[in-house]
Amino acid sequence: MSSKNVNQTTIWKAIYRSILVLAICIVMFLPGSGYLYWRSTRGELLSVQNASDDILAISYQTFLTILFPIVLFVLFVFLLKKEFPSRMYFNLKGMWQRISVAILCFAILGITIYCLITKTDNLTILFNLVYYVVAVAFVEEFVVRDVCTDLLRSYTWPIRYLVPNICFAFMHIFSYAHFQPITGSFLLHFVTSDVNGLVFAGCVSQLLKEKSGTIWIPILLHALMDFSYVLKY
Repeated sequence: MSSKNVNQTTIWKAIYRSILVLAICIVMFLPGSGYLYWRSTRGELLSVQNASDDILAISYQTFLTILFPIVLFVLFVFLLKKEFPSRMYFNLKGMWQRISVAILCFAILGITIYCLITKTDNLTILFNLVYYVVAVAFVEEFVVRDVCTDLLRSYTWPIRYLVPNICFAFMHIFSYAHFQPITGSFLLHFVTSDVNGLVFAGCVSQLLKEKSGTIWIPILLHALMDFSYVLKY
């Protein structure tokens, strides 16, 4: 096979895998976000800030939004088998990895204890802990920084970093609009402002995973930043 044909094959493989990454991200966020948007139009959208008002209903609402990532996780465990922990960066081998994870866990625990002591709605605080650690941080990091980047692992950094993290940025479009109708002015602001920050944050998270050798550091850092929002409740 000529070098020209090899290059064309490589390009088409990169395009195919990029489309596959895009499809995974769309299937991950569109049904869940569409469901939340539908509930919002009916005035039935439940807020994690008031989780204790109906803990069973908001748990069900959250479960439906992460159903596809759960299926994807189980699928990759089945497909990769013994390779899963190392391939998906779930191992903790080095001492400094364990220390970093421990520091982040203690920081999250510290916020939890502080809020449980100083705030009255402890059920909401505990729900938010699970929500931000599992349904947000774990789910997003696993799907985008594990599954999607693994599909692009053999390609150069612009493809490996930009493709999944641009998808990651646009996965937030409905949440940034607070599940309200997306207007032209909001879309313009989102594309010109919010997307840049989300892509940058995603690339930093991916770099942390690759340099540290574990997905737990990005997961816990992501969870810490999001969960700290409960301090404003």
